[in-house]
Amino acid sequence: MKFKIRHEFKPIIISICIISGLFVISLFILPFTQVSDNIVIHGIGTFSCAGLLALLFLVMIVYFIDRAVGATIKVDDTTVTVSQLFGRKKIDIDKIEDMEIEDYFRREIRRRVYRMKLTIYYSGGRKLVLKDNASKVNGFWGFVTGEREELPYQEVTLYQACKYIESKMK
Repeated sequence: MKFKIRHEFKPIIISICIISGLFVISLFILPFTQVSDNIVIHGIGTFSCAGLLALLFLVMIVYFIDRAVGATIKVDDTTVTVSQLFGRKKIDIDKIEDMEIEDYFRREIRRRVYRMKLTIYYSGGRKLVLKDNASKVNGFWGFVTGEREELPYQEVTLYQACKYIESKMK
């Protein structure tokens, strides 16, 4: 059985933050390189700003592609396969030691977004953490105001996948 979730890949978000910080620092250094008479320093300042800006746009495009693709959890009789934009992880069901599921919320700009987190502990203390959206927009006015409603557990895809995996473990 396949389950499609909207998982976020944290290294992309971290790299966006780092590249943004480096770009801001290079913007502060750029005026000092522009007043220099040395053409090499002048070029290094200009190309570092342009290169970081291009890299930032590239990583942001990859972020939006990752958000659109999400992750797929495929559960067979013997394995659980999690496919993401940057790889695939295959876990034998017999090697799964424990699973924890919890719900939480976070603030995005001016609204609450409800999310659910599934942690799968398997063979030798390794773990796999998956997160999914657990909220819905309530009508047109909810879309305009950004108000979200928490979904019941049974309607969240990640919860359904957890229960299905637990049924295969028994």
